[in-house]
Amino acid sequence: MLLREFACLCKVTHQPNWSEIMQLPEERRQAIVDAVEREGRVLAAELAGRLATSEDTIRRDLRDLDAAGLLRRVHGGAVRLRRAASFGERAEADLPRKMLLAHGLRACIRPDDTVLIDAGSTHLALARLLEDGCAAAIVTNSPQIALALGHFRRTRIVLLGGTYHPDEGATYGAATLAEVGRLRPDLALVGVCGVDVDRGLAASNPEEAALKEAMLAVSARCAAAVLNERFDERAAFMFGALERIDQLVLESDAPPQAVARLRERHPQLDLTLTAKAEA
Repeated sequence: MLLREFACLCKVTHQPNWSEIMQLPEERRQAIVDAVEREGRVLAAELAGRLATSEDTIRRDLRDLDAAGLLRRVHGGAVRLRRAASFGERAEADLPRKMLLAHGLRACIRPDDTVLIDAGSTHLALARLLEDGCAAAIVTNSPQIALALGHFRRTRIVLLGGTYHPDEGATYGAATLAEVGRLRPDLALVGVCGVDVDRGLAASNPEEAALKEAMLAVSARCAAAVLNERFDERAAFMFGALERIDQLVLESDAPPQAVARLRERHPQLDLTLTAKAEA
């Protein structure tokens, strides 16, 4: 359990009576932390209603609590901090959302393409959608993606070498970069850990960033799928400007402000919004 940096309320062991919560900043922030710990994800607008305060106040509280390491701020609210999930866990998390993004990526692939597919849970969902003959060849640094396509006969499947990183479900390193450098793919599908409308695309570690940058450099066309929370993710390692991307597949409820800024700053981008997820 995280230390109570803003503590002064007694421990909440049941659903609190929000109307009784005092509005001292420390008490309000503690109530927010308790809500995030209990519910996993909270919305700023909902918290403002519960705590009878403004959304601006809640957003400032979330910013301070994020800086203190007590939660992670995301678009519209906050989520509970958690340990880094394994690749297997990530592959199953938010699967309906990833399948919708995968359908958007599927539309980018042409039958005569050589497609370079980056490792990642959304791309594994895509692999499970693909049919034999969907492309001339598929090259990937993900053993899981290669195995999902292993029964193909008309589409050639190529697995890149390198050092295997089990937490990422991917191969990286000098050998992987060298093999990518010899390719001339028609299409690259790159995974994205963070999107900054001004600076570009980011990865979570330098090895990932180096490989993604190389994939963009050798490919004639490039596409990426973006979960909503990636617009708030502060991934440290930039790997590509948005000018290098031809198509960006977004969720149907992608942050409107981010979508508007993308259209304004990057008119060359073909933005595709997925269908709405079933309730």
